[in-house]
Amino acid sequence: MRVGIISPNYFAEETGNAVTVRRIERHLRSLGCEVKVFATDRVAGEQLQAAVKEYAPDILHAFHAYHGGRVACALAKALGVPYLVTFTGTDIYKALCDQRNMELHAALRGASRLVAFHGCIRHRLAEHMPTLQERTAIIPQGVDLPDDCSPLPPAEEQAFTFLLPAGLRPVKNVLFPLEPLAELYADHPQVRLLLAGPVLDKDYAAQVMEAFERYPFARYLGVVGHDRMGELYRRVDAVLNSSLSEGGMANTVLEAMAYAKPLLVADIEGNRSVVKENVTGLLYRDAGDLVAKAGQLAANARLREKLGYNGRALVRALYSPDKEAASYLTLYRDILQKN
Repeated sequence: MRVGIISPNYFAEETGNAVTVRRIERHLRSLGCEVKVFATDRVAGEQLQAAVKEYAPDILHAFHAYHGGRVACALAKALGVPYLVTFTGTDIYKALCDQRNMELHAALRGASRLVAFHGCIRHRLAEHMPTLQERTAIIPQGVDLPDDCSPLPPAEEQAFTFLLPAGLRPVKNVLFPLEPLAELYADHPQVRLLLAGPVLDKDYAAQVMEAFERYPFARYLGVVGHDRMGELYRRVDAVLNSSLSEGGMANTVLEAMAYAKPLLVADIEGNRSVVKENVTGLLYRDAGDLVAKAGQLAANARLREKLGYNGRALVRALYSPDKEAASYLTLYRDILQKN
């Protein structure tokens, strides 16, 4: 089978979309598929159509309904092939509700199937476009389970370090933890915060850089290559997620679990899809909650060990990338059989 993947962020390797696409691409190939990724951040218009036509895919698979789905819809019409769309985050939480929704609706209605990472995303879609719910499959994200997740020596002796892996854009809300952690730092000067991720919104990034200069415990690491993130996870004590929304489950949350790291995450439905309070992580609702639970993690090694152990067990049991790719391959075959 020849699969053409339409991806809006393939060459921004540290973004969630790129991590997802690269993982699925790799595992589809291991199942015998021929796969080619067409990155809309590098090629567009007639040049893109010509490249896809030359490749002659049996099926097109778009990631991100607005940025990928609209492109796949146009290409599918021109080339006479079916397509499916996977929701990845801002497409379901933002684009459906703003001025882009008319274009997005057309792309979704034209797709043979839609894919959500979790049932909460399918439910949200049903609130806007109820007729599409039956065509929406649930395929959870996968995560590669590292062979070695044992801790490495911290970069700073005696420090207790929180890692916030996130691209710099408003939806990631990376400024929010600063004030609560500053409160914790006043009583526990060993507290540190590391932020790692690419600049995706220059104006917001400028605010972040300015803010981080005011907090001596906080440091922005810049872009950390995905191949180096494993070492970073192993050197920190806990992992944060401060997002305003997630597309069902964040890659970074699953990766932290894979490395047996305790999680402290915003209480949003995307995080709740994988983080169960006091079992696989801690959920915070507001600044006071964040301070209290960050303090719990810093003070309680047994709690950290329990959350990390349970998280790694969960991803081993439910979030296999091999199973993820196999589910997509089954879906492709079903679509092609009906077209």
